[in-house]
Amino acid sequence: MISDDTLRQMSREERAALSRSLAALDGELPSLNAGDERRRRFVVLLTGASVGLIPWIVLLAITLPHRYIAGHWTVTWVGFDIVLLSGLALTAWLAWRRRQAVVITAFTTATLLTCDAWFDITTASGRTDTITAIASALVLELPLAALLFAVAHHLLRLTVRRAQAAH
Repeated sequence: MISDDTLRQMSREERAALSRSLAALDGELPSLNAGDERRRRFVVLLTGASVGLIPWIVLLAITLPHRYIAGHWTVTWVGFDIVLLSGLALTAWLAWRRRQAVVITAFTTATLLTCDAWFDITTASGRTDTITAIASALVLELPLAALLFAVAHHLLRLTVRRAQAAH
């Protein structure tokens, strides 16, 4: 990095040449203009989906029964836990193999753990089940989710820094 003192010691012509060189380097960077329209459409789509979800949530809050007998309850929970197991195992394997995809699986598995804690607590019936669900969330699921979110965030930042340093 060039210090302020070094810049002050340069002649006007040297600073102008440096400025032209920096501008030329910036000109070599890939343009984002080509993706601007796609990004705009993506943002509009997600914004529309977000706005559209609001009345749906209100409708569900008003119309859903407070109690419901669920069909396929065992398949739902066992299937969800199989997906969660797959996410944990794949994240561990990718971390062991030092693969970049661990960022995606760590983030996804952390999200699944957070959902698992939420649904365990909100579907618990009775005092003992509720206490067990809350304890499991506080001691196991949410701390592991926080760790996975932190790992994914750390690795993503590290990757970005390395990519920026390479240019």
